[in-house]
Amino acid sequence: MKIPEINFPNNDKNFIHDPYPYLSDLREASPLHIDTNSNLTLIPRFDDVKHVQTSKLFSSSDPKDVMMSDKEGSDKDNYEYFWRTEEFSLLNLEGQLHGDLRGLVAKAFLNRQVQELRPFMEKKSKELLNTLNKDRFDLLKDYAQPYSISVIGELLGVPEDQYDNFLYWSNCIVKMYDLNVSSDDALEAEQAAKEFYYYISNLIDEKKLQPKNDMISRLSQVTENNQKLTKDQIICTVILLLNAGHEATVNTIGNSIVALNRNNIKTKNLNQKFDVKDIIEELIRWDSPLQFFQRWVLEDTELAGYKLEKNSKIAILLGSANRDRKVYNSPEKINFERKNLNHTSFGGGVHFCLGAHLARLELEVSFGNLFQHEIDLLDDPERTGAFGIRGFKKILVRI
Repeated sequence: MKIPEINFPNNDKNFIHDPYPYLSDLREASPLHIDTNSNLTLIPRFDDVKHVQTSKLFSSSDPKDVMMSDKEGSDKDNYEYFWRTEEFSLLNLEGQLHGDLRGLVAKAFLNRQVQELRPFMEKKSKELLNTLNKDRFDLLKDYAQPYSISVIGELLGVPEDQYDNFLYWSNCIVKMYDLNVSSDDALEAEQAAKEFYYYISNLIDEKKLQPKNDMISRLSQVTENNQKLTKDQIICTVILLLNAGHEATVNTIGNSIVALNRNNIKTKNLNQKFDVKDIIEELIRWDSPLQFFQRWVLEDTELAGYKLEKNSKIAILLGSANRDRKVYNSPEKINFERKNLNHTSFGGGVHFCLGAHLARLELEVSFGNLFQHEIDLLDDPERTGAFGIRGFKKILVRI
């Protein structure tokens, strides 16, 4: 049976504004689709996405016997520092190396150490909200971004005077993760990755000489079975924590407040009416900050009755899976009393998000303070234009 071909509209403004009606049609039409633009096999249904996330037949790293095309080889030559920052990213590794690296990172990233950040999060969130012009401010630029970058900076042990650079580097680099990347964005990401790489490299040297109670110091010292992290492994881990953690948290805050407004749900005292943990999971499900993730097929296999060839590439559509009617009742509605709080946005299996406990705590503290106010949109915010990492350019609000 041949997989149906489509022209996935990820550059269409109307689709970016609200992709979910199209994704609903995609799920209904077929469990698999081939995008003729990217040559990726798209997987939109919940059960299939969950299967890919947990199966050992799919890999986030290139299979060893894949022959790189001239274009792919050229990309790795032209964007040397971007690929250096990706080489030991936990998102891209499999097998023994992934297990060893994840184990070492997890020892330096315990839930107890994350919970120690709660007082800092509370203080920073309240400080930001208290100093805002409450009649008009940008929820992203004036609150979510400085809040999130401060938390990541405090966790890592980065000086506060570098936070603006961290924001800039992160914003540049994450553009490389979308389905289509312009040459200008790629060059900007490469320069940002280079600056980021050398800054973190020097900071690691400082932490080794004068370790403190921060994650870069712990990553520099952690051992397991006589193994230690290399400098490049630490650099890749730090960059992953910033890009994945910061961007996802900022976009979840922004997407959530817009979603509540557009669905006529009052924000004030919302966390007193429903468990804040349920609020967080439902809002992430309803409008996921990460919409897709790519995988390699390691062996000839079948999925939902269709054949997938070894060394082909697929994309699991997380936002689509989170709206699957076969899994959720009325998935287009926000419901904080759902019995099924399971979603695909934190991944699954060996690639379940290592920073999920940090993200959830950041959001719990942030929503706890934001929901002390009624937050109203002042205009209709515009999306960034990216499909993969879903967020807004700015969100003007008043409280």
